[in-house]
Amino acid sequence: MTENVNKTEELIPSVDKTTDEVAWDLYRKAIRFGTWDPAAIDLSQDKRDYEALDEDLKGYLIHFCTGFLDAEENVALKFCPWIMLGSSTEQQAFLSTQLLEEFKHTEFFMRYFKEVIGRERIPSVKNAVQQKLDERVKKMLAALDQGEEEREEALVEGLTHYQGIIEGVQAMTGYDVFQAVYGSKGLFPGLGEGYARIKEDEGRHVGFGLRMLKLFARKPEHAKRILALYEEYLPLILIRYDQPVVVDGKEYPTPPEVKGRERVTKMFERRLKDILGTSVTV
Repeated sequence: MTENVNKTEELIPSVDKTTDEVAWDLYRKAIRFGTWDPAAIDLSQDKRDYEALDEDLKGYLIHFCTGFLDAEENVALKFCPWIMLGSSTEQQAFLSTQLLEEFKHTEFFMRYFKEVIGRERIPSVKNAVQQKLDERVKKMLAALDQGEEEREEALVEGLTHYQGIIEGVQAMTGYDVFQAVYGSKGLFPGLGEGYARIKEDEGRHVGFGLRMLKLFARKPEHAKRILALYEEYLPLILIRYDQPVVVDGKEYPTPPEVKGRERVTKMFERRLKDILGTSVTV
């Protein structure tokens, strides 16, 4: 496996370098380490595992992978304003790698549904934080024609919403859930490899976003807004795991290993500590 940038203690790049230096370093890492091919991952064992899988776990896998596919595709189609609000060539260069990577992640899950699950995704997985990206994009695009202060405020909110919450809390929780439910049982090695590759990519995204938010939070008005967004979105984050698992009109049980509310809350608190330097009880 390539260089691991996802350990908790290594997630946020050093604040000793300038933001542009960090952005360029991460851009170069994306060039060197982010060129994996979603079409090259071997899914042959995953097909056999799926055919032999208990029906309840099949239902949960369809629900779980639908959530990831919807999220990856949604942001891939909407991420350009984050790039456009970057304040330098270096920052825009790094953020542009994220756009490509989101499309690669989308391709992987589209392939997984076609070749392993053998069906389309389901339409009923709710992710209210993702749904709010439409409104977020409009605000970020409007800020492009405003002054520096408004652009900075829009970027802070955008980084909080996407890198801080969607990737930093929701996606990171999802990797742990996959490992607990399937990976720990030796199931779906291809999906496990896909998640490992995606997690590497998103380690760069989240690390950069959290570092920027940590610096922005030195201004009290930004710290207050970051905290307010996290607290506003917490009930929406929890919807992802509180909702029933329904596939084609049939409800399936949530595996006991999921522990979604517990995992989300723990990750939520950790991210606020990463950014604001203090624990926030929720």
